[in-house]
Amino acid sequence: MSAETAFTVTSIACQTLGLAFAADGFHRTFKSSAASGDRFFKLVLATEAAMLGRWRSSLVRGVRRLLRRPARTITGTLGAALSVEVAMNARGIVQFGPLPDPAQAPAAFASEVECRLNKVYRLAQVLEHNLKREEDSRREVDDRVTSDLVARISSLEEDSKRADIRGLREQVLGWFFVVLGLVAQTLADLVF
Repeated sequence: MSAETAFTVTSIACQTLGLAFAADGFHRTFKSSAASGDRFFKLVLATEAAMLGRWRSSLVRGVRRLLRRPARTITGTLGAALSVEVAMNARGIVQFGPLPDPAQAPAAFASEVECRLNKVYRLAQVLEHNLKREEDSRREVDDRVTSDLVARISSLEEDSKRADIRGLREQVLGWFFVVLGLVAQTLADLVF
């Protein structure tokens, strides 16, 4: 095997190996960053179609300017909705028997009303205390769930970053081999 053939074979092997590494790196980076149902080539083709659409619209705009024609009017709708609901209800039912007749026994009526008001006040305090305790326990549960979710999210972000970096390393290694192959091919062309 001649030196020129060896350089050419080395060049082709390095470029092929480099392209394989780069493609695998692209695929790994895509898999770690994309949603679970996304397909690589479908998104690549959609991106290419969007790019061609932008180029077409730029070309049409340029031709319209060149021919001094006004741009088309584009109409569209824009909408947004936001809904937040919070509901907390507390209900207490207190029932008492009949009150004494205020015309016949005003002192008994006054003491019974005072007694009932005190009882309602105590019940309201107990209810308020129970609601505060329940609110505190819910807040503790919310804090635990929030801290757990934050820990999970940060763990997933770290995993995703590691996977992205792994894919980027493979891409860099692949492009290095492609460049090495091109250098070998150029040397073969210059020397031989």
